[in-house]
Amino acid sequence: MALNDPVNPEGASATRSPLEEARAAIDALDDQLLSLIVERTALAGAIAAGKQADGVSPSMRPAREAAMLRRLISAAPKDMDTAIIVEVWRALIAGNLRRQTPLEVFVGGAPDVTRHFDLARRHFGASTRIGRADDARATLTRMIDTPSSAAVLPFPSASGPGMWWPILAESKFHAAAIVAALPVRGTPAGPEGALVMAGAPLEASGDDATLALAFDPHHKFVRSMNESGLRGREIARARTLLMIEFEGHVAEDDRRLVALSKAGLDGVRIVGVYARI
Repeated sequence: MALNDPVNPEGASATRSPLEEARAAIDALDDQLLSLIVERTALAGAIAAGKQADGVSPSMRPAREAAMLRRLISAAPKDMDTAIIVEVWRALIAGNLRRQTPLEVFVGGAPDVTRHFDLARRHFGASTRIGRADDARATLTRMIDTPSSAAVLPFPSASGPGMWWPILAESKFHAAAIVAALPVRGTPAGPEGALVMAGAPLEASGDDATLALAFDPHHKFVRSMNESGLRGREIARARTLLMIEFEGHVAEDDRRLVALSKAGLDGVRIVGVYARI
């Protein structure tokens, strides 16, 4: 039988070009990856079943997800394109979450939401239902009224589309928390960045920024920060209302927040945490 006969794998392998050898090696690796993904999916399903047995509802775990990505990026070779790691594992995370509970995402608050739609799609997966709301208020309202949902809004700023954030001071939106910033790898601040809001718990990931609202009627922000021992900056102001970004994870019961209030800021309230990767 001829060496190049397609029905003779052994004979065919002897005549493979380097390109064909590389493709065959990729096929073999794909088979291994598929087996590992099947095993990983089964383990994730077992964890979800365990949660349900304990009465814990499946939900996003942004801090856990960020810590996972951070660890994988750190373990990868220095010349590895980290975007590949983020994209592959975000797809796995989104797929497992979707199997546990259907998730609906609402995007709004910016005149052109194309960029934010893209960020939402990359973060929550290609099969996740993503809809548009007219403005930030409508986006948050739909998220609060819809079980197992999230909202994607512009990163807060002192002007432009990012100026929506003062509505977080309204009691009706206290149930909405900032749980992530997009893109997860890079700098989310700016007109192209976004925040994810949901009902997920605010957990520490190991490298975080905490966002808070406070009233500063007497312009004592700098002095209050110095006296409280907290590190951070004012990222936006609407009259006397401030959006503050603290360094690190600051819990709602952190005693330094009390010191911040005593030093001159009123109504200090944590509105969210996002992980840096």
